[in-house]
Amino acid sequence: MAKFIFAILILITLSFAEIMLISPKELYKKIKKKENIVILDLRKSIKEYWKEHIPGAQWVHFENFRFPKNGTPAFFVPTEVFVQKLGKLGITKDTPVVLYDAEGTFIPFYVAWGLDYIGHKKVYVLHGGFNHWKDLDLPTTKDYPRVEGKDYGDFMINERIRATLEDVKKALGRKDVVILDARTPELYEGKAGSWKRLGHIKEAVNRFWKQDFEERVNKYGKKYYLLKPKDEVAIFYESVGVKNAKEVILYCGQGLMSAATYYVIKYYLKMNDNVKLYDGSWNEYSQTNLPKEP
Repeated sequence: MAKFIFAILILITLSFAEIMLISPKELYKKIKKKENIVILDLRKSIKEYWKEHIPGAQWVHFENFRFPKNGTPAFFVPTEVFVQKLGKLGITKDTPVVLYDAEGTFIPFYVAWGLDYIGHKKVYVLHGGFNHWKDLDLPTTKDYPRVEGKDYGDFMINERIRATLEDVKKALGRKDVVILDARTPELYEGKAGSWKRLGHIKEAVNRFWKQDFEERVNKYGKKYYLLKPKDEVAIFYESVGVKNAKEVILYCGQGLMSAATYYVIKYYLKMNDNVKLYDGSWNEYSQTNLPKEP
């Protein structure tokens, strides 16, 4: 009975966690009000950050959140390491976190998924990224924020949103599970790629993550991505059975692109709550002899 009650408490706690979109104007209001938020700039080059960034943002390369696992590269870092990194960024379990990159791509969604994995309650992704912010001529700075390290605090891992290779094995051939590949059609079809084996997991369906977004170009000639209307995006996922699937497993090349799809299915469309990101992805699967196509 005690174990059952504890399990229920875990589910209740994790149910309050959510990844949310935030518009540039909404974020600017929070900054002006000096709300207690931590903003992470995940753009690929520190030179971009030096040139200008959103006031209060700290620069962190997203690769700081990935590490090899038993020789296989690019898994999300071990949880104990992740929470230590968060603490050094001034983040506790109760700190609202805002994530952005240059264009509003899958990178902030990947880190957001990592925060979801530990049940972090308030996670925001800046819709359209820094280039959307610039399109609205919102203020930027060259100043670094003053940050004091903190103890992240207690956390509970939500294993329900992460798939392992063993989970994928068990899902093969099951009609009540949808396995979805978020890579480009060329990679899915095995016409491109640098892995040991090319192609895709047998019976996986393909939906390139970018198909859920529309491309914009700001007044400075820089592109960014905004989500398409929900009813338009939902058509494909309903057509492949995501809504009624007992489980949805998402993968791509290395677990990055599929993080955007994770957000779309679980939080944007709210179509299926049992969605798992396979962060080993084709990076790991291609090293096995498990069935693939073509």
